Order: sequence, then C-alpha cells, then structure tokens
Amino acid sequence: MQTTTLKRIRLIINPVSGDDEPNLMKLPEIIAAMEAEGIRADIAFTDPDNSPALIAQKAIEEDYELVVVAGGDGTVGEVAKGLLRSPVTLGIIPVGTYNNIARSLSIPTDIVAACQVIANGQIKSIDVGQANNEHYFFEAAGVGLDAALFPIGEEIKGGRWGQLLQAARLALNYKPQRLRMEFDRPIAEARVSTVKRRFVRKKPLARYELRLSALLVVIANGAYYGTGFTVAPDAAIDDGLLTISIFRNFSKWELMRHFWSISKGQRQYSPKIETYRVGEVKFTSDVQIPVHIDGHPIGELPVTLKAVKDMLKVIVPQTKVILPVGEA
Repeated sequence: MQTTTLKRIRLIINPVSGDDEPNLMKLPEIIAAMEAEGIRADIAFTDPDNSPALIAQKAIEEDYELVVVAGGDGTVGEVAKGLLRSPVTLGIIPVGTYNNIARSLSIPTDIVAACQVIANGQIKSIDVGQANNEHYFFEAAGVGLDAALFPIGEEIKGGRWGQLLQAARLALNYKPQRLRMEFDRPIAEARVSTVKRRFVRKKPLARYELRLSALLVVIANGAYYGTGFTVAPDAAIDDGLLTISIFRNFSKWELMRHFWSISKGQRQYSPKIETYRVGEVKFTSDVQIPVHIDGHPIGELPVTLKAVKDMLKVIVPQTKVILPVGEA
C-alpha cells in the first residue's frame, strides 16, 4: 500500500504531552519526515474539548482514509478507540516514553523510519482486548498487585514523590490472593508452561476452571505494557488470543528482580511464570481484588476479558520474505 495514493489524511497530535519536550516542538520534524515520503496531512490538535478519540471519530465522518497519530501510548490508544470497527486505517508515529503499542507492532520509534512505514507499509487488522464487553485495551490488563499499585504510580509520575513510601509499603504487605479463572477452552489446550498440582473442574458449555493463589496475573494483548515491560514476549497482536502470565510462587524480591529484568524491552523471562493463551477468561474471587486495563483502574473482580479479532486496521512494516538459498 502506498500512502501517497490516499486522498485525505488526518494527523492528530497532543501538543502538550511529551516527557523530554512537548510534542509541539517535534511537529516540524514530523511534518518534514511525512512530506519526504509524499504524505500531506491535515493537522488536528487535541485539547480539553477535542479528545483524541473524538477527533478520530470526526475524521471517519469527514471521509478521511487514514488517521496518523503522533504520540505515546495514551494518545495512540485513545485515537485507536475512536477508529474501532471503522474502515479508516491508523498510522502511528511513536513519540512517547515507552511506545508499547508501536513496539508490539514492530513500528520503529525513529520519526523518519516511522513515516517510511506509513508510506510503504502494509495494512494489518489487529486484535483489541475487551473487559466486561465494555472497556477496550491494547497493551494488557492486570489483576492483583500491579492493579493496586497503578493509581499510586500515576501520582508519583505526577510529581508526588512522597507516595513512593506508600507504594513500597503496599508492595511489601500485599499477599497472594485466592482467585478463580474460567477459560474458554480446556486447560491442557490453553497451557503454554508447565503447571503442577491443579484443581481442575470441567464446567458446563465446555468451559474450564482453574483455582489458585497469586500475587498478580497479567493478561496481555501485545508483548509490552507499563513502563516498557516485555511481559509476554511471544504474544501476537493478531491471533485472537490473550496471553495470561501468572505470578504464583514468587517472593517479593523475585518479583522485583523479574520486572527489572524485563524492563525497557529486555526479554529475559522467568521459568516460574505459568502461561496460558485463551480467547476469553473470566476472573472471580471471594475477596476484593483490583483490576486495571492499560494502567486505568476499572474496579474489582469479577471481570471477563477477551480478545476481539480484526477490530482495528493499522499500517505496519512490510513482512520480510526470506527466500531459500539460491533463489535470492
């Protein structure tokens, strides 16, 4: 697909976001990189009255064929929500801190390279996670400790450094919680890692239940989430499945060491993690356990999470074809 053949392109940018410098300061570089690829776009800035999702929805109504978003995961995710189930394709120029969505799609974080993907890439239909048939997520959902810590983490990111002590206390005092997971397929089919000593009971309508205690459970749509954690290195964003990582027999020190090892895109992975792949999973518990999606709290269990296929069209790098020796 050549983007230059498209007639109407909308560029959405949040002018005030950006850690090192506001995205507005990057706009000349973005425009130059797009124009170098023959891409001409109408620019729209987000503001309190024009959210990224609202601008994306207006772009559909105004017959734009491509919406390009320049931003981090928050802005990219909101624009994507506005385009779900629409014929409009999304292009991504990742200029955020972690760029988890772009990285899960193999989109380069360099502005020039990202614009080259938009001009010369291919259109791919990807999955989106959904919680309780209502809330959408692109990176991951979490049940347990990380969901409890996320609100405090947002305060710390906002400059309330005094909350660091509260976060440390919460992490140290948090105990493994009893919960139940009900899969949409037999456990033997869903299981990726070795599982020991499970109470498994066949449920009606071919659904299966797993009971356990865990510090936290991460349910990933893509490979990365949070502050660049490689939480599910083998997760595919277009296979109709969620990857469930269970942190069960971890001490607090082991958990901290694990997340340090997978931070900033590193791929070291603990063999103690129990992994499953399912299309849908329901979590329940007899105690109050918090839940988040892409870092946003959505309450407590119960929650049903599922992967919804072909919800969003995105431009990604061309798939490289490796020819047999002698045919290159």
